[in-house]
Amino acid sequence: MSISEFSFRGILFDMDGLLLDSERLSYESFCTTASAYDVSVTMADYRQMIGLNHVTGLGVLGSILPSSLDPTIFKNDWLLAYRALVDDGVPVKDGAHQLLAHLHMIGIPVAVATSSSGARARGTLKKAGLWAFIQHLTGGDEVANGKPAPDVYLDAAAKLGIDPQDCVAFEDSENGTNAAIAAGIRVIQVPDLAPAMRPANPPHHLIVPNLLAGAAMIGIKFG
Repeated sequence: MSISEFSFRGILFDMDGLLLDSERLSYESFCTTASAYDVSVTMADYRQMIGLNHVTGLGVLGSILPSSLDPTIFKNDWLLAYRALVDDGVPVKDGAHQLLAHLHMIGIPVAVATSSSGARARGTLKKAGLWAFIQHLTGGDEVANGKPAPDVYLDAAAKLGIDPQDCVAFEDSENGTNAAIAAGIRVIQVPDLAPAMRPANPPHHLIVPNLLAGAAMIGIKFG
């Protein structure tokens, strides 16, 4: 079932794990940092933090690490390890450039709603060659409450000047999907490292294997 029969005026995208293949690099650097501290971590540990902003994610990280280890110090070391991996840029997800370029060409407004800091996200998207297709961006540090609260999606929709109910969101994470749903936005979920936990609820929430399959669900045709 698609939601193509519903009209929409704008599309909101998450960034990490959706437009950019950054979650894999983040997980790799998380494991590298943990190994340096002789701490054992798992993918299940990492998945708890996917889609969270810095403040909320730091709280979860503190619950994962031994009490003797300062999560802020660990997070700073993790960030350094991650930056070393992405110095030359973050790989773009399959279909991301094609979809954003097409939306730009046909005049559909696009904004990004990310848990990453706004400044870092804008710089990363510029380096990835995607920023030219995006009208606005809201970062997790630019709203009062991070995902799964709806703030980042509500702000991104407001920047486009479009009612949230007239938008569609593309998300990979559970926290992000919950944030968009809480904002009253229909969601296309494209799971990345973590499988979808919330069952699909057409037409308000669909789960698809990739970005272009999601685009087809809302009637976006190429060529």
